[in-house]
Amino acid sequence: MSDTPVLLSRDGQVATITLNRPEHYNALNAPMRKALTSTLAEVEADPTIRVCIIGAAGKGFSAGQDLQDFDYKQISDLLLDEYEPLLKTIHHGNKLYIARVHGQAAGIGAALALTCDLVMMAEDASVYLAFAAIALVPDGGLTWHLLNAMGRHRALAAIIEGKRLDAETCLTHGLANRAVPAEGLEQEAFEWASSLAGAAPLAVAGTKRLLREVASCDWGSAVAVEAEEQNVTTKSKDFMRGVQAFVARRAPEFEGN
Repeated sequence: MSDTPVLLSRDGQVATITLNRPEHYNALNAPMRKALTSTLAEVEADPTIRVCIIGAAGKGFSAGQDLQDFDYKQISDLLLDEYEPLLKTIHHGNKLYIARVHGQAAGIGAALALTCDLVMMAEDASVYLAFAAIALVPDGGLTWHLLNAMGRHRALAAIIEGKRLDAETCLTHGLANRAVPAEGLEQEAFEWASSLAGAAPLAVAGTKRLLREVASCDWGSAVAVEAEEQNVTTKSKDFMRGVQAFVARRAPEFEGN
């Protein structure tokens, strides 16, 4: 592997971002954070990319923040100025992001994985809530993910006890979508991404917006928000392509307009 901290490759409509500090278990230092931020922006700006896999080189996904590479005096500056923008690109982005997790995703590396729209784990992988072991609280939005998936009581216990959530547990609580044998993880993730790349881009982006908005809505507000999004999709050329393909009983080919 090269010395570049983040690698980007493309295969058709699927991009793959690879965290590339395997000798440091892909701990996120300043160069990696900067490279990841710019690479995500590149993916979002490329209309030919529809799905992006985020994976890692070496023995595991990420050890989290590089503990030797930040100022301990005001950690909020790092979290809000550097981590929030890159995580927000994934959460608010128009592409589908798949976390491809092997080994451990620890600390804010776990937050990176769980911020992705979809999560595929190796069967022997885990999400490690490492914060309690060094007297910290979760960050990067991890408490939000755990609370929404597990409920208050289980999330609190998992955080305070510094749990390693294995792939089966993550599946049970909805923190992951799929768990596959480790030796087939890369191929399975790529095949899934390739399949999802056939979805209508406007509908994908609209669905991501809806799920963000209805999380804090009552039922009536959710109906209204859905109606507004449907105004956009029904005016698209892709909607007409979908209808024509449905009538003709063939697979649609969406173009994102």
